Amino acid sequence: MGKTLDTLHETPLQESFEGFLRDVEDRLRYALVAAYGSQRGLEAATDALSYAWENWERIGVMENPAGYVYRVGARLARRQSTQNKALFPTVSPEMPHVEPGLPDALQSLSRRQRAAVVLIHAWGVPYREAADLLGVSAGSIQTHARRGLERLRHRLGVEIDG
Repeated sequence: MGKTLDTLHETPLQESFEGFLRDVEDRLRYALVAAYGSQRGLEAATDALSYAWENWERIGVMENPAGYVYRVGARLARRQSTQNKALFPTVSPEMPHVEPGLPDALQSLSRRQRAAVVLIHAWGVPYREAADLLGVSAGSIQTHARRGLERLRHRLGVEIDG
């Protein structure tokens, strides 16, 4: 009885897309923001999801639709204006829990390294999910994350004991 008129007329295509959206929307946004910064990443995620809806008949049957939509978003983010080159906000005194050199250190990483490090180590996305989302193999995502962490540690002067 709680169904609205709109939900009574949902098509299987619409239901399929809504399931996809529930499964990947947050991870897609996280990945694009990690790779391209807050503004560009969020805009690219929104545009990529719009593109996915418009082309869901074709995209929905792909082996890795999340990876494809991520690549669409990445392409859109690269096309966006680069007027504001800062990917991450400058650390201010109001953010004492953030290492002051972290934003610049993250910017020094490659996009894939940055996305892997942020997805896996900041947001806790499992390696396999991060690999699927970025459209790379599990071994590749592990390599990107490892190399990204090594570069961050070197750039920030962090040494690991043991």
